[in-house]
Amino acid sequence: MKRIKLKKILPLFFITVISSCEIINPQEKIPSYVYLNDFTFSCNLELQGYPSTKITDAWVYANGIFIGAFELPATVPILESGETDIIVYPGIKENGISGTAMIYPFYNGYSITRNLIEGETDTLYPSSTYKPSAAITFLFKDRFETGNSFHSVESEADLTTTTSVTDIFEGLRSAIATLTPDLDTFRVSTDPLFFGTIDHQLFLEIDYKCDINYLVYLRCNTTGGSTIYDEVLTITAKDYWNKIYVNLNPTLQFFSAYQPESYNLEFRAINTSGDTAKIYFDNLKIIESN
Repeated sequence: MKRIKLKKILPLFFITVISSCEIINPQEKIPSYVYLNDFTFSCNLELQGYPSTKITDAWVYANGIFIGAFELPATVPILESGETDIIVYPGIKENGISGTAMIYPFYNGYSITRNLIEGETDTLYPSSTYKPSAAITFLFKDRFETGNSFHSVESEADLTTTTSVTDIFEGLRSAIATLTPDLDTFRVSTDPLFFGTIDHQLFLEIDYKCDINYLVYLRCNTTGGSTIYDEVLTITAKDYWNKIYVNLNPTLQFFSAYQPESYNLEFRAINTSGDTAKIYFDNLKIIESN
């Protein structure tokens, strides 16, 4: 019987084992890293209002592959190296709710090509603007610089403007409602507004601060002459200027069964605190996709 020497078998055995391990547990790829600063934003003051934003998140794509959504600022691992096309979309919290992160449909994404190196970190300074007029329409905007677009509706407290430097958000004026224990009800409305179909995206942007909660309502004026109301959102008290993006599409879906002709935006509040309470508004916008 022919014998095979063991010393010839062992090297072949170890080579086979090592090769099998590499197949079962392949060597992990080393990621490159991108550090994302907060977004900067610019817009046309006259046509698009003041450039306030609350971009909280970045939705990141690399070479067309979705990497993830990250709270800004963020260090993002990317399993790519060399010339890499990166797109960062601005993300917001829909209706100001932390669990409803989304890409804001009216902001442009930030695109750049960078030479990524495994294990190293590149720093990006993302910026954004509103999408062009072919894509979106500003249906309503008010900075309260020359008055205000709201009138009282069966209420005691009115919406006026203030020039106090400690109270204004930007520019020369902001809107203010003062509710006292005697004048404790607040309800104001715009003139009729005309929106597109329910297939269009529709958001209300508000910069505000308030001592008490207030309500956002939409009023639907039907072709038959009736009116229907829907409470869109309760906005909670903030003792500092805050920005919120309010999704109006669910309300438009609700109204669509009633043959709407026009709409009114309303703000409402009741002061139950027993003390004087103030609500401030500025830089209101209603934007619709085309």
